[in-house]
Amino acid sequence: MVILLLFGAALLVGRLETEPSVSNAVNRGSDATASVIYATSFPDLTGKQQPIAQWSQRLLIINFWASWCAPCLEEVPLLVRMQQKYQGRGLQIIGIAADSQLNSAKFTQKLAINYPILPDESRAIAFSKRAGNRLGLLPFSVVLGADGQIVMTKLGVFSEPELETLIIKHLPKR
Repeated sequence: MVILLLFGAALLVGRLETEPSVSNAVNRGSDATASVIYATSFPDLTGKQQPIAQWSQRLLIINFWASWCAPCLEEVPLLVRMQQKYQGRGLQIIGIAADSQLNSAKFTQKLAINYPILPDESRAIAFSKRAGNRLGLLPFSVVLGADGQIVMTKLGVFSEPELETLIIKHLPKR
């Protein structure tokens, strides 16, 4: 019996280690399409509901994060640099925080975040799961092209070359 349990655990760990963190579409098991994502809104740091659709027709990177997530905080400076560099060419990054409004505001100021932060401690993880985050881990990103299609999802931290290549490839054509 113990051997069977160990074998099952080894299979699960092996499957998780070999599972790719990036896909070209929403992961199996998700029910969010681009239209579902655009039809959703989250509160901003002042509590005002912000519809995601307001950022349609832009290259949109939705980054799910939290102040208690060390890899998330590691990734934020890269997202800030990319927003600064490419916002004039059609990029919009938004951060949906699985955190309180107070913590999100504090970390937005501390990290000099230059893109909208939408904190929703109770809905962020559940919505990320609908968008393909099967494990419910952070950071998790969904990338939507200016054409309204999901370009990719990613569980984990972007490297700078990976993110910049992705952005350049999918910026809206002018």
